[in-house]
Amino acid sequence: MTTKRARMDAAIRGDAVDKVPFGIWLHNFAEEYSDEVLAKETVRLYERFDFDFIKPQTRAHCFGEMWGQEMAPPKGRDDWPVTSKFAVNADGDLGNIRKVPANSGALAEQVRAYRRIRDVVGPDVHIIATVFSPMMNMTLMHKDGKPGALALQDSAPDALEAAFDGMTSTLEEYVALCRDAGVDGLFYATTTGNAGECTKEQFERFQRPFDDRILAAAKGCPMNVLHVCGPAIQAPWFKDHAANVYSWATTPGNPSLQDMHSLTGRAVMSGAPAKPKIAAMQPEELRAHVQRSLEEMKGRHHVLGPDCSINSNTSPELMDVIADTVRKFKPAAH
Repeated sequence: MTTKRARMDAAIRGDAVDKVPFGIWLHNFAEEYSDEVLAKETVRLYERFDFDFIKPQTRAHCFGEMWGQEMAPPKGRDDWPVTSKFAVNADGDLGNIRKVPANSGALAEQVRAYRRIRDVVGPDVHIIATVFSPMMNMTLMHKDGKPGALALQDSAPDALEAAFDGMTSTLEEYVALCRDAGVDGLFYATTTGNAGECTKEQFERFQRPFDDRILAAAKGCPMNVLHVCGPAIQAPWFKDHAANVYSWATTPGNPSLQDMHSLTGRAVMSGAPAKPKIAAMQPEELRAHVQRSLEEMKGRHHVLGPDCSINSNTSPELMDVIADTVRKFKPAAH
């Protein structure tokens, strides 16, 4: 392949590739609070490990900050940020969540970071912008976390729907700004598509319509990834989302790589362990895990990535194991 972009495009189509493209993402919590520092750290990781695509690891609460979430910035790369003010403390707070300008605040900061990254790395590598689904954002914005967010489906359904409409309008505008900044698609993530968390009817009302709108804003991008996070995912509910790459944890109870490809007909992005497992693995154990994933897909319709983000303190030597295993694997020619 002449460029990383060409390699990635071929993998997404299911064409033969010279090597399976790969990328890894992890937080550096202390360096996610300015566009300049986030861009610098992202480029450092990209160049150090020679990724085939770039997923900048923006801070998880940047979306909630648009609606009043406040965080105490951490001092170290491994220090999880602490919420000092939640955006939603009671059902009545949902009325405060309405469309806001995406070219302001924390979202404008992310766009500036994407633009900086593109200016440094040039045109021949895909950059994907992380966007959390409205329900996922609500789990971070609610003082009671995921249980509190999901309970709103019963306690305040109309207000929740209206809040998600405003949030989605903001994120649609944000996607357009990301595209203008040189982004090639989305890493669209959800954490509430798991067994026992909502009914299919609730999913169709409170999640799917907003997923569709945000993904439609990225229509035509070459790399739109749908990430369904966590255990026991309801994979059939997502099988026809408008994404050309599917990402999830290949852990017991979830589909295998081949299962997800068969279900969706799309490329799959997984095959390396995520947090917390990876940080405690021995190099040869990690190498065997990645090798099995590569052999399962034989180098077709496959992008090697972690099940989710990896531990922020994962050793560079373990990341080198992933990179080395991918580079030595010979994909099928036909």
